[in-house]
Amino acid sequence: MTDSRQPTRRQAWERATNVPMMALAVTFLGVYAWHVLDTGASPRLDSWLTGVDILIWALFAVDFVVRLWLSTDRLRFVRRHPLELLIVALPPFRPLRLLRAALLLLDTLNRNTVTRARLAVFVGASSTLILLLCSLAFFDAEYGAADSKVTDFGDALWWSAVSVTTVGYGDIYPVTTEGRLISLILMTFGIGLISFAIGTTTSWVIDQLKSVEASTERTDQEIAVLLDEVRALRGEVATLREADADRR
Repeated sequence: MTDSRQPTRRQAWERATNVPMMALAVTFLGVYAWHVLDTGASPRLDSWLTGVDILIWALFAVDFVVRLWLSTDRLRFVRRHPLELLIVALPPFRPLRLLRAALLLLDTLNRNTVTRARLAVFVGASSTLILLLCSLAFFDAEYGAADSKVTDFGDALWWSAVSVTTVGYGDIYPVTTEGRLISLILMTFGIGLISFAIGTTTSWVIDQLKSVEASTERTDQEIAVLLDEVRALRGEVATLREADADRR
């Protein structure tokens, strides 16, 4: 029996724009990284990168407005998409829009049979994305600042790895207000991601142990049934032998 339900106008729009929006998200990451890492860019190139950045953010905003307009319950749509609303309303938060790219990739997996795999991919993609974006933002804020410990992007990557794991060697630390804010965001997300990853792994291990125990119990039950049948057969054979001996 086929599903006769037709997608809503918003769902049709989302299906049609998923791939283009994912491509824009990846393009934005490239432009953002180029803009930050090319510290010697000419004013013309800097203006061009800024223009592309603004254009991509504007397209994200248009996509959100169109989806909101096509929704049958617009208030519910806003409540269910607070992150996207924040990114559209506050341009400095637009890097988080790339999380939707990870979600779009996860939608290609089967929801019923590989839920845990989707969750693992999402956690891994989100963690990598947060580390990369925070490293870029930290480098942008700290590079060239007075008394800064960041001399290249490798220092920023090392700082993000140390911060997200809450190790805190202290060899690299923020000296600007923007850098401290980024550190706070990364540490907050880092603790959450690590806790979530540990919880997910623990849950998977427990499920595997329960599956093994259940399989062992089923095997024991099947063996017990077979033993009962063997005993019954032995009893029948013994009875037949006794009957045969009596006839003789």
